[in-house]
Amino acid sequence: MGIELNKVNSNVNKIINLAHQKPESGKSLNQKKHLSVDTKSEEYQKQLRKVSEEFAAWYIYEVFKKMYSTVPKSGLIQESFGERWFREMLLQQYALKAARTDLKELSDMIYRSLGGKVITQETKSENNVEKRLEALQLLNSLISNNQESGE
Repeated sequence: MGIELNKVNSNVNKIINLAHQKPESGKSLNQKKHLSVDTKSEEYQKQLRKVSEEFAAWYIYEVFKKMYSTVPKSGLIQESFGERWFREMLLQQYALKAARTDLKELSDMIYRSLGGKVITQETKSENNVEKRLEALQLLNSLISNNQESGE
């Protein structure tokens, strides 16, 4: 039950001919519509950022799924449908979180390759300094709480 190349070629040719045919109104079926999208707008950049994060999350999810499949299973307790479904959702959420935090460089690289605005180094360094200061303040408060409690 193999695929016959002659039938495939004839079907491809029919599809190509249909695409080039003119309908009754006289307009071609394969005319390109010219859409004007403002790639510099803030809304476009937000949507592009979101799509980039989701694409990176999808890629990371596939990696997580492959990693999980390498874990040996004993077979002592049979896995239920609900457990598989929950694990898939959990891996998806882990991947999305990783794409937004720890592996943000991957989503940034995808964002830039799709034409996203490049964040200047000054803004990045200012954000890093603020985040580091917040982390240090949190650590200092934890250390002082531990010393007061005698741990």
